Amino acid sequence: MARITKPEIILQARTWLGTKYHHQGRLKKSAAGAGGVDCIGLIIGVIDELGLQDGNGTPLSAHDEFNYSMHPERGRLVASIQKHLREVPLAKMSEGDVLLFRTFRDPQHVGLLTNYPTGGPGLIHCNSSAGRVVEQPLSDAWVRMLTHAYRFKPEQLEPLK
Repeated sequence: MARITKPEIILQARTWLGTKYHHQGRLKKSAAGAGGVDCIGLIIGVIDELGLQDGNGTPLSAHDEFNYSMHPERGRLVASIQKHLREVPLAKMSEGDVLLFRTFRDPQHVGLLTNYPTGGPGLIHCNSSAGRVVEQPLSDAWVRMLTHAYRFKPEQLEPLK
């Protein structure tokens, strides 16, 4: 089976656009309803649909964590992501990378870096203010809140067979 590419990750993420915001949600919109997902739930849903795995052949989505607050405990989100993805310098981030943002005290928001359809970098994320998953330009405001960029490891891009 062919390796999953970064553009395929973004195409899959775009199928989640419009899914309703719901804290700790993991349900994609469908003909049956609006679904419900939060920012990390979006990432988990995309990797689950693509069948991405860890280095041991276990689905990455099996490492999902629940029982987190809307304002994660100090360092919890960073520690969880660093266990499974490879950090890359912000200057080297590229389409398909998982971005981590500080919107309050600690980093607590994630999204996927895209090449925005009208040009420049974009962000697919579950925006609680918008109440749904959106794709928008990666504005200067988002860049100021950006703390980390993570990339899937090559072995993770081998889909489960």
